Amino acid sequence: MRSTARNRALATMLLLASSVAPCLADEVLLTPGSTLKGSSGGRVRGQVQSEGPTEIVVQLGNSTTTVPTDQIATIRYDGQPATLQLAESRENGGQLAEAAELYRKAAAEAADRPFVAQSALYHEAAALADLASIEPDRLKDAKDRLTRFVQKYPSSRHIIPAREDLARIQLASGDHAGAEANVAELAKIPKASEKAGVLHARVLSNEGKDDEAISELDRILASAADHPITQREARLAKAEALVNRKKYSDAETIVRQVIAANGAEDVAAQSAAYNILGDCLREANRPKDALIAYLHTDLLYAKDKQEHPRALYQIAKLFRVLKQDGKADEYSQRLRQEYPRSPWLSAK
Repeated sequence: MRSTARNRALATMLLLASSVAPCLADEVLLTPGSTLKGSSGGRVRGQVQSEGPTEIVVQLGNSTTTVPTDQIATIRYDGQPATLQLAESRENGGQLAEAAELYRKAAAEAADRPFVAQSALYHEAAALADLASIEPDRLKDAKDRLTRFVQKYPSSRHIIPAREDLARIQLASGDHAGAEANVAELAKIPKASEKAGVLHARVLSNEGKDDEAISELDRILASAADHPITQREARLAKAEALVNRKKYSDAETIVRQVIAANGAEDVAAQSAAYNILGDCLREANRPKDALIAYLHTDLLYAKDKQEHPRALYQIAKLFRVLKQDGKADEYSQRLRQEYPRSPWLSAK
């Protein structure tokens, strides 16, 4: 009898348990050093209720919390297509063309889930933008997709990086007027004015207006003291403008500050910084020091497919200057093999 009662009790408990829906949650992974209160282990788990250009709202039980978009590394949505995670893996491995196709597939699979679909569509366009830096024939496709995204999703949490990517593509294609118009739209988004200012300064530099660019960047550096990524981008842009103005010592000081201020594992920061340092030292007629700077990018940050071919090109050129033709030929061959469609192959 007792056994039967226990079995009935157990069956009742299992029935009740099966009738309760599992606790599902989206997972918001935060950027390193995030200051968000209430997060646990660098993440926030809950149901994403809304997303906007500057913040998202996550429901945690009976309460909600707001997460600034500039503190979000990525979001893993509950029930998202497996294709989306595969796309991220391919992108992280530098397989950008395959990643873009997988992101497009994931967007179609998540057509009934707007946040997931928007994330997939943005990352497809971003992957194509990165690919365009090494395969110029992808430039138009990347520009078209980014333009389509910013027009269709002006309130997306991805709108700020999408407009930044679009501005870079426009500059790369020589579309200064388009870049100016796009940057003006970016400046209208709350908390994006400094980012817009950095991009505007790059437009000015591309037009040969380096003194105006430096003035703009000095203003941003003074006003964005609490925004480390904006500070980094502004410093690197200023260093490039200073190189154009032949102020090599000042440029070198700034770039070395960026290198020291960012972790060695930060590929995006370090690869660009070491390449700009190489440019500075090369223009200052210090070829051996410049070579060492570019070799940092090759040996440590080859994952950055935008900066790596630039480093290979400059390394080959410097070995030629240093009368080490064998080494120069080796790096020229690597550039051709690893980046057969790179614009650096035709650089002078």
